[in-house]
Amino acid sequence: MSGWNNIIVHHSASGWGNAHFIDQWHKSRGWLGIGYHFVILNGFTTSEDLKSGRRFDELIGQVEIGRTLDGDQWVEGEEIGAHALGFNADSIGICLIHRQEPYHPAMQASLLDLLTGLMRRFDIEAKDVLGHCEVNDKKPLCPGLDMAMIRGYLI
Repeated sequence: MSGWNNIIVHHSASGWGNAHFIDQWHKSRGWLGIGYHFVILNGFTTSEDLKSGRRFDELIGQVEIGRTLDGDQWVEGEEIGAHALGFNADSIGICLIHRQEPYHPAMQASLLDLLTGLMRRFDIEAKDVLGHCEVNDKKPLCPGLDMAMIRGYLI
């Protein structure tokens, strides 16, 4: 198979969660497992945490592994994501746990660090880092970030 050509950034459209929760949710929809390769946490792990305002500061911006990449330049069957129709076969999916509140600066820093590392490792250009809304007009609010600004930081 060909290599990785894009990185697509998403948000969870929930105020809480983690890779394990998303994996269970995706499996309940009949998928093989989590569709994203990476998940960036916001510090709220459960709906109860969010309701009570109990945020785990040490988890804000933490990057969790979702669907694994094996570290080489090539996309193999078990690595193909399930996050952006028409782009799954050659794109890396990143999901930030986020709904409507502003992104925490630690989450934004983690995203930029992760993007920079993936771009270097897989020779992906900044122009090929896209928001979900840029590849699916039915998702106009995803990821809730100014992707042109994000790309500007990556050049």
